[in-house]
Amino acid sequence: MWCLFVVAMAVMAIVRPGRPITHIYRDAVLDWWSSVPVYTEGIHGFLYFPSSAVLLGPLAALPLEVGDQLWRLVMVAVFSGAVYRVAALLHPNMGRTLAAWVLVAAIPTASINILRGQCELIMMSVVLHAAVDLARGHDRRGGRMLALAVALKPLALVPALLFAGVRPGVRRPLALGLLVALLAPFLHPDPGYVAGQYAAMIGKLAIAAAPDSGRWFDLTRLLAEAGVQPAYATMTGLRIAGALLVAGIAWAGVRRLDHATGVMVTLMLGAWYLVLFNPRTEEGSYLSIAVLTTLAAVVEHRRPRAGALPMLLGLAVVGLGLHVYGGWFYRPTQMWLKQALTLALLGYPVWLVATRRSLLPLRVTGAADRPHADHPQATPAG
Repeated sequence: MWCLFVVAMAVMAIVRPGRPITHIYRDAVLDWWSSVPVYTEGIHGFLYFPSSAVLLGPLAALPLEVGDQLWRLVMVAVFSGAVYRVAALLHPNMGRTLAAWVLVAAIPTASINILRGQCELIMMSVVLHAAVDLARGHDRRGGRMLALAVALKPLALVPALLFAGVRPGVRRPLALGLLVALLAPFLHPDPGYVAGQYAAMIGKLAIAAAPDSGRWFDLTRLLAEAGVQPAYATMTGLRIAGALLVAGIAWAGVRRLDHATGVMVTLMLGAWYLVLFNPRTEEGSYLSIAVLTTLAAVVEHRRPRAGALPMLLGLAVVGLGLHVYGGWFYRPTQMWLKQALTLALLGYPVWLVATRRSLLPLRVTGAADRPHADHPQATPAG
């Protein structure tokens, strides 16, 4: 079913050529190597670091239609591989089955990113790969993968900094990776142009961080739908409070939980913060929440005496993809339901930390099951 869905998205991209946004990346690459300003005025356009223009260089070597389809295929492959690796981490004996269920459940929320070819999908996928590496004790590789995710899309700074804050082994490889990403654009033959584009990027991202009142799906919109119009200073305070909250929960998680569960909780918290507090959150951003919630639902379903929790998590996943089920369901809920569900879902990682509940089905002896240094082992599932 997942493969049929991907084919359908590829066909739709041909039938509706105005939907994909691959041309933005391709144009940025062409402009970059032609020494044309990449960062234009306004809140839209190329909202990435210069490293993205370097990494996405192959798109410029192909016709737009071919590059669009190849880019979509690469994103899907990296995403599918990431889901499989996370599934195999949590359930080594049924990784393929679990991954298949997660991919099918992700179809509604993945439809936007895959059709449009948005870079957010591959950024999220690289972060998932990094999380698996960290869960298996490969901090250096995980740190480098996090740096790659940031080089692809600045939003990855949120999970990268969160992991760096709670995992000392991540800091050095992450910092070195970010330094490489910072210097890579100077492969351009005109260093003055590169320096100018860095200056333009700062101005562009500062403007884009305060977008207009368009279709954004963050906490600000949820509050507005509830009749509250928070001032910018108020939201800044909430963002700071939210950052401290998730950092504190993640810090407690890596000390109270087994290695793999601590990493997954940190990943959940990073995704939670990003979709609620990024002022430019789009509907497709909730794919990360849907994937992690589906994984949690399957893990909880396989526990003895699972109760109603798996069903509640599954219903949340359905709600996150409500935009594909028709206007009768979508129109009344479109601007608030995803945020409300995500707020409620924060309770799950908090509960895992509070109860020292493991996401692993059986006690194993590998790195993924070792607790944080000098801290007790969490109780495994099952």
